Amino acid sequence: MTKLYEKEIKIVGLVLVAKLIILALIPLTGDEAYFIKWAMHISSGYYDHPPMVGWLIYLMSFINDSIIFFRLFSFMAAITVAFSIYKIAQLYVDENRAYLLFLLFLVSPVDILMSLFTNDIPLVLFGTLGTQFFLYSLKKEQTVRYALLSGLFLGAAFLSKYFSVFLFFSLFVFAISVYKTKSIKTLLIAMPLVLLAIAQNMYFNYNCCWNNIMFNFFARTESHYNFETFSNFLLNLVYVVTPWAFWFLYKSRKNFIKNELLILVSLILGVMFVVFFMVSLKNLMGIHWFILFIPYIFLLFAFLDEKYLHKLFKYNAIFTALHIIILLAVLTAFHLLPNAMFKSSYFYEDAVLSSNMKETCKILDEKYADKKLFSTGYTNSAMFNYYCKKDMPMIFSNSIFGRMDDKLVDIRTLKETDFYIFNNREIKKSDLDNVCDNVKIDTFKVEDALFYVAECRGFNYDKYKTHYLDIQQKKFYDIPDFLPQGKCYFNDRYYTKDAK
Repeated sequence: MTKLYEKEIKIVGLVLVAKLIILALIPLTGDEAYFIKWAMHISSGYYDHPPMVGWLIYLMSFINDSIIFFRLFSFMAAITVAFSIYKIAQLYVDENRAYLLFLLFLVSPVDILMSLFTNDIPLVLFGTLGTQFFLYSLKKEQTVRYALLSGLFLGAAFLSKYFSVFLFFSLFVFAISVYKTKSIKTLLIAMPLVLLAIAQNMYFNYNCCWNNIMFNFFARTESHYNFETFSNFLLNLVYVVTPWAFWFLYKSRKNFIKNELLILVSLILGVMFVVFFMVSLKNLMGIHWFILFIPYIFLLFAFLDEKYLHKLFKYNAIFTALHIIILLAVLTAFHLLPNAMFKSSYFYEDAVLSSNMKETCKILDEKYADKKLFSTGYTNSAMFNYYCKKDMPMIFSNSIFGRMDDKLVDIRTLKETDFYIFNNREIKKSDLDNVCDNVKIDTFKVEDALFYVAECRGFNYDKYKTHYLDIQQKKFYDIPDFLPQGKCYFNDRYYTKDAK
């Protein structure tokens, strides 16, 4: 079979080599640094999402704490997902077609997009493996072993991101509707493991302000209905699937005969489309929202005519090559050209901070090593934590994102003390006057990029509580009455009778 697809395998090999170069060149992103910060404060859960990505980084850090090493997990995860697509397809189509789907995934732009190590990577990895072993348990012997593996991986998918629930629902309906009573054994073995993962997460939420629930289902859903978010959803969907793939699916519509594979992918993708359609009416959706469901889009390509499947491989290879050329050109310029060439850009300070964080760390360490130093945003905070190997908690921010420091820092301990705030954007004295008795702004330069450090003298906790904590409590910690009231570090700390 390798001889049959010798040319395709060589193309995939070139794509994988290019991907390794890309993941080595991409600067550390704020989200990646934030997840690394999770691992530095290992916990049973975190503010934004379930904890799996933090747990994985924590385990990997015992070997190496380089971002390139962490991204190798993403690299291997993409190959594993492609292989899992191949193994699932083998259950329904001939070997050659299944193998071509494996190669098609690895030559498509989605493979390049799976370079960063975020919580979406373990989500799609464990979700796809869970689906594979779930199907194995229904179709093969050794049902118990495959069902156990399915439950284990699907539980891990839930502990990666809540999107996995839509996959669970689709698989449950598929099993009951297609295999009926035959599926009961699989469900009885797999479901307890999934429910165990759900119970672990709910226990964490009950004892931590219902963080994940409040973030994902309340704080993030306050926008109004608008056409822009819906059109963005459609554009992202067309981009992920590609316009020519839609056309080839249409041209091969005669092949869509009702069978087990069509029922499976129709259920999974149908639920995805309905849910994302409703969400898109109010929320802006990134491409990463689709990642869990991408393997099932590739399984849908199993219905293409042979000639269209080969054309899809060819067109996606060309499309991916364009991505590679653009990314390598931009990344090479970023690394080789002096930052001064981009001095007129609004993002110049961001570029310098990203490319020369060690120099920034050195200056901050020389001036403020023995001082309390804070950031006004989670990206700077997380980047500082990674490069400087020190905590720089986030403060003076009412942003929905990156609020892990709400748990780590007790603002009451800062009352009437002096501390410092770092930012790569201008810090205005007027923004701090209402909570500091006295404010002094200092600056320093790295490669002519101007960075700011504000000294807050005589921190007024009561005013900060009014201008920040009260807003945060209403937006992020006002737990609905229908949720059982457990522990809440934020409310217990600032909004009980004993809070001072």
